[in-house]
Amino acid sequence: MRVYQTSKYNEFGLIESNRPINYKKVDKMRESIKQKNLSSAYPIVVNSKSASKKRYGLDGNTFAIIDGQHRFTSLSLEGQKIFYNINDEIDLRDIPKAAALQDSWKLTDYIHSYAVIRNGMSDNGNQRQYRALKGYMEGNKFPPSSTLVILCGSRDGHVLNQVRTGELQIIRDWKESNEIANNIDDMSKYIPFARNARFIEAYVEAYDNPEFDHNHMMNKLDYLGSKFRRCASSADFLEQIEFIYNYKSRNPVKFIK
Repeated sequence: MRVYQTSKYNEFGLIESNRPINYKKVDKMRESIKQKNLSSAYPIVVNSKSASKKRYGLDGNTFAIIDGQHRFTSLSLEGQKIFYNINDEIDLRDIPKAAALQDSWKLTDYIHSYAVIRNGMSDNGNQRQYRALKGYMEGNKFPPSSTLVILCGSRDGHVLNQVRTGELQIIRDWKESNEIANNIDDMSKYIPFARNARFIEAYVEAYDNPEFDHNHMMNKLDYLGSKFRRCASSADFLEQIEFIYNYKSRNPVKFIK
């Protein structure tokens, strides 16, 4: 495939639904470029101007950057030439799936990409799932891993692979999901680290026990909340939840299996 080169940076356009630019990464790339510029060996990949307009809504005069937006940003800030390939056989859908094999994207990058992908690019029909998850996660200020535990029931390898390949499936009822978020917000009055990922996972396990009563838990936290300590694992957090929930109770509830 032919490699082109240019210093006309305005011929390129970023795609909204690609992962956001990480400027810490850009800073590191710029330092690397200053030491040794290897950009000719790693050209960025773009779609043609016509395909870029049709697929991503660009103006028809710019190439949409499919892969290499951090390289492009770094090189342009350094005033260096851009080396690029034009390839309409791939589009933005292919990049998250390829990145899943390389494990180079963060979980939030996959969620962002599938949530804001535009013009019918989401071929699996579940863009709304990603938008809902993203809105829930950001609105409640929850870590992505614990958001998956709440909405998808797990953060294991199978669920993570679904997220990375565009096959996210939310399985929890939204009434329950919002109730969990409200409950965690309630507990944050007593537990400053209530949005810690491992704490949320422990709470969800307790919440899913049919004998659990959140109001009972809040009554106990009213005078025992200061005893709660930050832990490194969800198992340790669950042990504390069980202790406080059952403190001086005649009919203790077992949360630890």
